[in-house]
Amino acid sequence: MRIGTALAAALLVTGVTAGTACASTTVTVQTGVLTYTCAFPGFAPQATMLTAQLDVTDLQPGQPFTVVPYATQVFPSSLRALLRGAGYDAVRGSYSGSFTVSGATPPSGSVGGDFPEQPIGTTGTVTLPVAGPIQTFTADPAGTLAFAMGPSLSEGLQFHRASTGAWVVWSVNCTLKVTNPGQNPAFQPAIVIS
Repeated sequence: MRIGTALAAALLVTGVTAGTACASTTVTVQTGVLTYTCAFPGFAPQATMLTAQLDVTDLQPGQPFTVVPYATQVFPSSLRALLRGAGYDAVRGSYSGSFTVSGATPPSGSVGGDFPEQPIGTTGTVTLPVAGPIQTFTADPAGTLAFAMGPSLSEGLQFHRASTGAWVVWSVNCTLKVTNPGQNPAFQPAIVIS
């Protein structure tokens, strides 16, 4: 599964250097694991982890190119325990975020989409993969193309209450956690426009 591969690859990203793009190729850039703090109704703010990937296709100086975004959000064991303790055993829904773009126009894009029902177990992980939408940008005539994840996520989640079988709708906002040193939301590597 592409999202699972992206997550595994994102966990291994270290010490990458700038890539070079040419016609008819796809360059993949990825974030490291980013922590977002999410405001789930009825709970203290909770940390979730997000990794994102962009597939950049047919990048040429001064020309349009496409970007296909992918993201995976993971609920850690502490959040799963809270949700299970509150009587929820599954989640489904959607989430969206943004990324910034330098070296091309427009200066920002979006990542997000729907994800299927995921069980909230006592073991394993809750992994929420989304893909899309495909977007078109125009590269600068020369320079470096760089992307960075935005500071927030917006989520429309539905949690399944085990005792009644009902789905409970929650709107959840998440912000990039402030850490010291700060998190690096940049996608790696940067791409040389040539």
